[in-house]
Amino acid sequence: MTGPVPVGVGEKYASEAHTEFVFAMGVWHNSKRERVAFIYLVGLLKVTRAHWKEIFDYESDQLKPECLKCSWSTPLARKALLLAFNLFCNWMPEDYPEDCSPASLFEDKTIGVYLLEAVRIRYGIICGRGW
Repeated sequence: MTGPVPVGVGEKYASEAHTEFVFAMGVWHNSKRERVAFIYLVGLLKVTRAHWKEIFDYESDQLKPECLKCSWSTPLARKALLLAFNLFCNWMPEDYPEDCSPASLFEDKTIGVYLLEAVRIRYGIICGRGW
C-alpha cells in the first residue's frame, strides 16, 4: 500500500526533536508509506538526524548504505537505519543479512517501540482498530 499517510494514525515520537524532524521533512503530505517510515526512523535518534545527508541523497532519492560503517553509526543507529533501509526499498546488507532479523533489530527495548511503529506506518497497520 503506497497511498498518503494520514496524520494521527497512532504515530509515536521519541522526542520533540524527532517529531520536528519528521514534520520538517514534510512526509505526511501525499508521501508514500515507505518514505514516511524511512524518515520516521532516520529522525528517531540525535545521531541519525545530525548525519541525515550522509544517510540519504535526497536529490537522487538514493540510500547511502556506506553510512552504516561510519564511526558515528552507534549500535542503536545501525538498528534504526537497517530497518529504515529495509522498509524504504527492501535493502539488506549483503555481508551481514542476519543483522536485519527481527531478533537482532528488536532486541533493544530502548527503541523497539519506535521500530515497531515504523513497521505499522509502512504497512498501514492500525493496532487496536481491527484488521
